[in-house]
Amino acid sequence: MVWLGGPRGRRGRSAPIVLHDPPPGYRPPRVRIPWKIRQRQAREEWVLMRVSTVVLVLAAIAFFAILLVYIATRL
Repeated sequence: MVWLGGPRGRRGRSAPIVLHDPPPGYRPPRVRIPWKIRQRQAREEWVLMRVSTVVLVLAAIAFFAILLVYIATRL
C-alpha cells in the first residue's frame, strides 16, 4: 500500500486514496467479448504488425543504403 499524498488526517475527507483503490468513477472493463469480435481484432492486429514490420525493414534498408552512398562519395 502506497500513500499518494494529501492531508495527513481525516480532516473533512473520507479515507485517504491509496494505490490499490480504484479512481473515482472507475468501471472495470467488460470481460465478455463475442468470439467474432475478438477474432476480427486479432486479425487487424496481425495485419498491422506485419505492415509495420515491412515498413520498418524497408526504412532501415533505405537508411543504410543512403549511409553507404554518403560514405562512398566522401572517400
